[in-house]
Amino acid sequence: MSFIQAIILSFIQGVAEFLPISSSGHLNLAQYFFKIEPSLTLDIFLNTATFLSVLFFFRKQLKYFFTNLKFIIVASIPAGLVGILFKDQVDSVFANIHLLPFFFILGSLFVFSTKFFGQKDNKLNYKKAIIIGIFQAVAILPGVSRAGATIFAGLLLGLAPIQAFNFSFCLFIPASFGALLLGAKDLSTSGILSPEYLLAFIITFFVGIFALGVLKKVLIGHKFWIFGVYTFILAIATFFIL
Repeated sequence: MSFIQAIILSFIQGVAEFLPISSSGHLNLAQYFFKIEPSLTLDIFLNTATFLSVLFFFRKQLKYFFTNLKFIIVASIPAGLVGILFKDQVDSVFANIHLLPFFFILGSLFVFSTKFFGQKDNKLNYKKAIIIGIFQAVAILPGVSRAGATIFAGLLLGLAPIQAFNFSFCLFIPASFGALLLGAKDLSTSGILSPEYLLAFIITFFVGIFALGVLKKVLIGHKFWIFGVYTFILAIATFFIL
């Protein structure tokens, strides 16, 4: 991977990890055009940079995290089970670029449908947490945004936008940490600590912080659904491109 490719991939990861457009889907497309074999290991490496972005962005939200820790643990179970029990199947899905348009469409339906949700302020409970967790497990698929799926589920269940935002990214912390643990062996043996990868890591971290701020403003402004239009158009385009 060249320095130019590293810069492009890092910007894609930093923006698309937090905006509801799917970082894994965009990375797969970029790797396809660069003729780089789609790599779950690369996704995990860049995901670690966005993991640190979330920790930095939410550094003043520790009280919220620990207050809702019981719900975070419950909601993290579905994705954890999928990651442990179906890792090989997930790897094969990531390697099949031709499935991307279908997953982009699924993600776009989640995000666009929030346009029709009323504004509520329901409380989080165990039932809501497990449902949101199931949607996070679905978002393991490349092309389905994790932020899009979990925020969609939160809004569908009547959480206020800021509550859905906060809980979604509190869920990101154990999910990202778990993915890092599962992929630690591959990272240690893949030669990924090259100058190109380190550059991508640094850029991803700072771009991720910026993207989080943008998403928060868009969500509070009730414009979240717009991203669903983008991913639907992208899905149609990829049918022809691929």
